[in-house]
Amino acid sequence: MKNKVKTGLLLTLFLIYCIALQYLSNYIFDAFIVLVGVIAVNEFANMQTKSGYPGYKFSAEGIFILMFLALILGVIFGLSAINILFIEFAILGLSYLFIFGLSALVFKKKVEKDEFRKITNMSTTEFSFFKTNNSFMSVLYPAVFFIFLGFLNHIQNLGFTTFNENTSGVPMGLFGVVLLFAICSLTDTFAMIFGTLIGGKKLCPSISPKKTISGAVSGIVGGTIGSIASYLIFSAIFKTAFATIYFWQFLIIGLVVSAIAEVGDLFESYSKRRANVKDSGDFFRSHGGVLDRLDSIVFNIPVIFISLLFIFG
Repeated sequence: MKNKVKTGLLLTLFLIYCIALQYLSNYIFDAFIVLVGVIAVNEFANMQTKSGYPGYKFSAEGIFILMFLALILGVIFGLSAINILFIEFAILGLSYLFIFGLSALVFKKKVEKDEFRKITNMSTTEFSFFKTNNSFMSVLYPAVFFIFLGFLNHIQNLGFTTFNENTSGVPMGLFGVVLLFAICSLTDTFAMIFGTLIGGKKLCPSISPKKTISGAVSGIVGGTIGSIASYLIFSAIFKTAFATIYFWQFLIIGLVVSAIAEVGDLFESYSKRRANVKDSGDFFRSHGGVLDRLDSIVFNIPVIFISLLFIFG
């Protein structure tokens, strides 16, 4: 229990640090997203390799950096969200074709001899798909989700006219980050504390033996409290922008996001179990890696982004 409390405090401090950076400057927060994103992508790529699905080293990290750079340049030059998304998809497609062609060359030259002995029955095409798909697993998760964190950070600079009119004077990027972290951190904290205190039937013992149904339910309660608290605080400060926004909307967001947070936690547990590792990395030393701490947050980044557009748009 003592270690769980320490982990919870560490995560809380980390999230407060993230919020402070976003408050100071969107671009400072961008740099932080890139740093954390590269570490997270590297952690997942390493787990994929240990699971028997090796991609090209640092390929996913490189694609992530390229995509995030395109996002920042799009914001600086005033491109709309649709145009930026088109560029992002173009980068993904061209990157896939490039790695696929590279894989064919590697196969023919038999550069990766140790790995080549394991796949001697593969044709050139099969090997190319094998390596390319493995490399892109770490792009689809978690890289693309961290790209959406950049979109959330710059939500008011993406050409959503009606959205900007309805949220005039409100730092919506900050609100989105606060809402995301409040829901997910309280989901984790309530699940950890009350799951340990109450105990009971296991949620999914084959994937995560320590997680209980009582913890999952408590986590959803905690996440919903985080959502409502964020709404109440910002609506009290920015009354005009929140005048037509209703309490029940954030009640639903809290329920949905906290439930998805539980799924993200289980997905990370499954990934670690498949790779036969205790932690995704050692960024936080004895407290594990970046994905260990942000597993409940990653899946919810686009959910919060879309929810804000839907509510305020």
